[in-house]
Amino acid sequence: MRSRRFLQAAVLAACAGCSSGTGPSAGFPAAPFSTIMTDSGTMRVEVRTSPQPPSRGGIDAELTITDASTGAPRDGLTLQIRPWMPAMNHGAIQATVTPEGDGKYLVTEVSLYMAGLWELRTTISGPVSDHVAPQFEIH
Repeated sequence: MRSRRFLQAAVLAACAGCSSGTGPSAGFPAAPFSTIMTDSGTMRVEVRTSPQPPSRGGIDAELTITDASTGAPRDGLTLQIRPWMPAMNHGAIQATVTPEGDGKYLVTEVSLYMAGLWELRTTISGPVSDHVAPQFEIH
């Protein structure tokens, strides 16, 4: 009986990290770190980070992009993201972006290697063209 309870607990613990497809991806918090509008004001971008808040070093991010007027997810976009430090007028290597569906885009290989203000300078292309630059203060 005891081993059965242990097995049930182990299965529940293993499934706790599984994504149902309705909430944030595994490793990202439910609440966004920030929400920002694109330059044109037509799309809303929720930014989640891992770790959150972002810290010095390598991070991952998840951008959830929705239509500003309807709230509908925006899929089929191509994102080019370059971490940029405005005060130093330089950036880091371009991040890798993987579309996840439902308006979500996984951003990996984000290197925030110095303390200070960083931007994720994002060029959006595809059915629409736009820009957005979420900011992070790194300590």
